[in-house]
Amino acid sequence: MMSAIRSRDTKPEVLVRKFLWRAGWRFRVCDKRIEGHPDIVVPRAHALVEVRGCFWHRHGWTWDGRKLVQEAVCDDATWPKSNRAFWNDKFRKNVKRDERHEALWLEAGWHVAVLWTCGLTPAKRDKTLAWLAKKLEKWSLRGAAKPRRRRG
Repeated sequence: MMSAIRSRDTKPEVLVRKFLWRAGWRFRVCDKRIEGHPDIVVPRAHALVEVRGCFWHRHGWTWDGRKLVQEAVCDDATWPKSNRAFWNDKFRKNVKRDERHEALWLEAGWHVAVLWTCGLTPAKRDKTLAWLAKKLEKWSLRGAAKPRRRRG
């Protein structure tokens, strides 16, 4: 079952990419030059957009160094009833990896926007995408680094 779960080109990710393209933003997908291979890289705004699944990335949960702690409630971040030890370990690793990558990206000077799948449901989609567009516009106006051009 888990082999059918994709790590890229998910429906929410494709939805965000189509929105960005229609809005005139150009981007790279899963750029291997950046550690952690962020979902979407928008060079003009010097920004990274992560589209995270609430279940896999524990929306509303954070790692406090010893255990996962719930900070907010997201109905999509449910816990499986069987094999608790496996899922605890899996979710802990996912959250720690996300936090590590975000820290690396911020330290490298990137702007980071995290979109959760619960915010991309039809009822909330317009508000979430408008928020993203506003953030990218703000970041692009700050004089973000322009992408290098090849000579010759």
